[in-house]
Amino acid sequence: MKPFYAFARLVTRAIFAVLYDVRFEGRENIPETGGGLVVCNHRFLKDPVVLVHAFPRRQIFFMSKAEWFQNKPLGLLLGALGAFPINRGEGDLDAIGKAVGLVQAGHLVGIFPEGTRNRTGGPMRPKSGTAFIARQTGADILPCALVFGERRGFRSRITVKIGPVIPYRELGFEGEERTSLRRASKLIMGRINTLLGWEEAP
Repeated sequence: MKPFYAFARLVTRAIFAVLYDVRFEGRENIPETGGGLVVCNHRFLKDPVVLVHAFPRRQIFFMSKAEWFQNKPLGLLLGALGAFPINRGEGDLDAIGKAVGLVQAGHLVGIFPEGTRNRTGGPMRPKSGTAFIARQTGADILPCALVFGERRGFRSRITVKIGPVIPYRELGFEGEERTSLRRASKLIMGRINTLLGWEEAP
C-alpha cells in the first residue's frame, strides 16, 4: 500500500466514521496476496472511498471515468491514489491494458461492472469489461456490495458486504467469446445482487 493512499484512507476513514454508521461483513474473504478484480455495485460518488475502508491491508487501484481526469488537480489526486482513467463505451484498450498489468503484478483492481452509477438502486445489466479483463489475466473475482439504509444523511447506515471469491475456473470461458463474456458477466453481477438481497441477476 503506497504511503499517500494509506494516509488518505486513514483520514477519510476518520471522517466517514463521524458522518456515517459504516459496517463491514465478510472481510475474511479478502485474499492476503495475489492479483484480482474487486467488483461492486455503484450508486454514489462516495462509493470507492467506502469500499476502500473495508480493505485495511491492501490497496485497490480503481478504474475511473476519463472525464474526472480532465480537471488537472483532481486528475493528479486520483493518479496519486492509484486510479487510472477509462473512456467508457469505447473499448478503451489502454485502460484494459493498465488493468491487466496491475492484476498480473499482484494488485487488486476495482471495477464497477454496471459501468456507471446506478441511480435507481435496482438491478442493472453489467458491461463485459470485468469479464474481459478476467479472461485476459486468469484473475479471480471478489464480489462486494454496498448496502445503504433507508434513512439518508447524517449517521445513515452503510454496510459493505464482501462475498466469497469467485475462482477464475467458475467463470466459464469455454466456447464462443461473446457468449462466454456475457455468461461470466451475468454470473459476476448475480453474485453482487445476491449480496444486495436480490434473487435474480439482471
